Amino acid sequence: MIIKRNLATFLSILLVLFLSSPSFAQIQELQEFKGVKIPWTLKYEDIVIEKGKCDLIFLRHGTNTRLFYLKIKKRGKTICLIPKGERVAYKNQGNLLALHNDPEIPKNSKLQIKRNPALKIVYIIFESGKHAQICPFHKIRFKVEYED
Repeated sequence: MIIKRNLATFLSILLVLFLSSPSFAQIQELQEFKGVKIPWTLKYEDIVIEKGKCDLIFLRHGTNTRLFYLKIKKRGKTICLIPKGERVAYKNQGNLLALHNDPEIPKNSKLQIKRNPALKIVYIIFESGKHAQICPFHKIRFKVEYED
């Protein structure tokens, strides 16, 4: 009886410690763009994302700002999670005053989708902007193949 009570207490304490650990808050949402119309069928590894409206959610790994992810959702269901977002440096990167005064950097978050027909690649570019709470002055680019 005493062993069961001690085991239950130990497991309860272990559960509280496990749930309160910071490992659950490792991925942070940077920005969500809802209802983005994509005019091409995207292809990432073995996943095909049909053209049409979808939600794009940009994520960052909490402990390492060099790991960025793109989550693509359609009708509330996550279709895929694309890792390896590449950080593109601004020309004044490292100089905070110059970055703040740079007119090319948007004040609020911005989304661009560019196509390279020669390589059959779509670039999804996210700029966090000057007034972002998490990761200001970040420009992140994802490469995704597309089909006509």
